Amino acid sequence: MKSNYRTIAELVDRIDVRNIDNAVTELVGLSIDKCFIPSVANTVGTDLTKYKIIKKNDFAVSLMQISRDSKIPVACMKDYENAIMSPAYSIFRVKDESVILPDYLDMWFKRPEFDREAAFIAVGGVRGSMPWDEFAQMKVIVPDMEEQREIVNSYKVIEDRIALKRRVNDNLAA
Repeated sequence: MKSNYRTIAELVDRIDVRNIDNAVTELVGLSIDKCFIPSVANTVGTDLTKYKIIKKNDFAVSLMQISRDSKIPVACMKDYENAIMSPAYSIFRVKDESVILPDYLDMWFKRPEFDREAAFIAVGGVRGSMPWDEFAQMKVIVPDMEEQREIVNSYKVIEDRIALKRRVNDNLAA
């Protein structure tokens, strides 16, 4: 496998677009399981114009309490065209999809090895958080585009089979 390492900073741009006109109303959060969840926060009286807009194929990461949880919540938005998130999250997107596919990067972030490395880096401070600059210096193996597509497609086939097996098991249990 011919591949090379690139830093996250080389592959992504940080995004900070605010909901200044309150046009986006779908509020989401990010779970420790690396997926987006509808927010259950009480937003009565909250100024949602300060919240960040996240778009389809953008990523969000929570850089707080990584060493405590031994996981770094990071995921690629697939469920909504636009949503809003707390300003506590860092939002970013792939700079050039001819270099790295968002789906491949999302798979990289889901690896247990990525969580272990992040927890190792985030040992400083009381809360075990990680500054963006340290996150951005973490490295990703970037194979050629054809290999990325093969990896992503294989992964999706496996995910689809697992989902089908779950549905079958749920039907049998019912």
